[in-house]
Amino acid sequence: MKRWIGKRCNADFSKIASRYNITEIFAEVLVKRGLYTWEAMDKYLFPDIDMMYAPELMKGIKQAGELIIDYIKNGKKIRVIGDYDVDGVMSSYILVKAITMLDGSADYRIPHRVNDGYGIRSYMVDEAYNDDIDMIVTCDNGISAVDAALRAKELGIKYIITDHHEVPSENDIFIIPEADVIVDPKQSECHYPFSQLCGAGVAYKVISYIFNQYNNKNYIEELLPFVAIATICDVVPLSDENRIIVSNGLKMLSDKSIMKNIGMNALLNELHLSEKVSSGDIGFKIGPCINAAGRLSDAAMGMELLLEENKDRAVELACKLVRLNEKRKDMTAEAEAEADKQIEKINIQKTPVLVLYLKNCHESVAGIVAGRVREKYYRPVYILTKTKTGLKGSGRSITDYHMQSELVKCQKLLTEFGGHAMAAGFSLPEENLINFRETLNKQCPLKPEEMLEKLNFDKEVKLSDVSYELVTQLKWLEPFGEANEKAVFAKRGVIVESVYMCGRENQIARLKIKDEGKVFNAVDFNAEKCIGRAVCERYGESTWETMKNGQCLKSIDILYVPDINKMYGNIQFKIIDCR
Repeated sequence: MKRWIGKRCNADFSKIASRYNITEIFAEVLVKRGLYTWEAMDKYLFPDIDMMYAPELMKGIKQAGELIIDYIKNGKKIRVIGDYDVDGVMSSYILVKAITMLDGSADYRIPHRVNDGYGIRSYMVDEAYNDDIDMIVTCDNGISAVDAALRAKELGIKYIITDHHEVPSENDIFIIPEADVIVDPKQSECHYPFSQLCGAGVAYKVISYIFNQYNNKNYIEELLPFVAIATICDVVPLSDENRIIVSNGLKMLSDKSIMKNIGMNALLNELHLSEKVSSGDIGFKIGPCINAAGRLSDAAMGMELLLEENKDRAVELACKLVRLNEKRKDMTAEAEAEADKQIEKINIQKTPVLVLYLKNCHESVAGIVAGRVREKYYRPVYILTKTKTGLKGSGRSITDYHMQSELVKCQKLLTEFGGHAMAAGFSLPEENLINFRETLNKQCPLKPEEMLEKLNFDKEVKLSDVSYELVTQLKWLEPFGEANEKAVFAKRGVIVESVYMCGRENQIARLKIKDEGKVFNAVDFNAEKCIGRAVCERYGESTWETMKNGQCLKSIDILYVPDINKMYGNIQFKIIDCR
């Protein structure tokens, strides 16, 4: 059973509907997105690129930009050091490409997930020194790398940090690296209007300032699509400036007259994304392919693809990334199946925190598996794997469980750890595993009601009130992503008139449902765990079996998302939960 939570607000919906010539239902959905002023609503509905904030409003950007311009003009060598995920690769590409567009000298260093770990290390600064590098610019990392900044200072290398992560602190005192310039909107003294940019967003802001000094706008179409990819994949809120970035970046990515990047076009073709590219395509297809290189091989492969100018070589790299992602999927599925087997042996009602040791799981997919298990069982999940130096783990959490804080309570058992409320990484000696599992469960602060997944819905709406006009307007909410999900409606007491099971594994239910005397088409893509579970809980397992055999007419409550059936052109209701 999941907890349904309706959003509440008070506003003059008819006035909003009149201003924008929209339905009152859609007006209410907009207000419940937190859009309480005309300015906020205008910016949301019409995310024009000119509404982006001036880059110099961000602390450090002017100084960083002027330094980079000076080094470009004087032909000095610049090295960009990023991270091995999508945001890190896109950030690195944006900086390297922009510097070379201005005839500067730039190369890159993408850390290897296993060999280097996260972030810039002191020996990477030594590498730069040995390569006669004059300046290092970090992206999507660096704000916590105090030692690397000191090493750059010792060696006389100009050192600029561009990052978007929280500034580390100890005893309420911020620990800030001694860099020449730091650009990070989460610095306490930075008053940039929007602090939720991803690493690529921050790098793009630096580049925006630099190109503005040349009165050159060519960088926008060249680079904004890659900021959009990073913004979606780094799961930052798709609000305010991020919405502007993604809305415009996706249009450019989908426009062949604009998207000239040979490597990205090769990947789009390999993934059969020849038409309009959506945020879902980025999150579930493009992003995982870029990430797969960092997980199973070397993230530099993604960077190599984006910089490749030979079409044949680009196709070769794109195919390799797709194959790596398919391998990653298989590895994830195997590890997830093993996790399920272990959970079957656990009394999950008495186990609020799942700590699973998957000996053969590749450490690079542990976080993905933890996320999948968390979604399935709605528990905080820690997945541990075996490495040469002990056990290494990744955790994924639920809303009311602060994962990093809970690790602090058992840090004596750990070799190292880090993270935030919803995710964490850590390592520990294998002999501490049992104690670690017991400690986490013993100290778990979760209450029973907090272990029920919460599903938010916008409004209870009769199915007959869902018009083509409303469904069209709901598409204006796109692009969807973090903090900007599809609108979800509720309706109690609908009657299931018929159930038709289909799909490769008979997992889809196509339904005829009646609401206030009218019959509508609906679909449930996860039938056994959605409508099937609800019917079993309300009426018993035998009732669900008879419904699948044609004997229906049972009442259920539904959460649904309305859409247009592409094949038949009629309104269809996608059921996302039942009770």
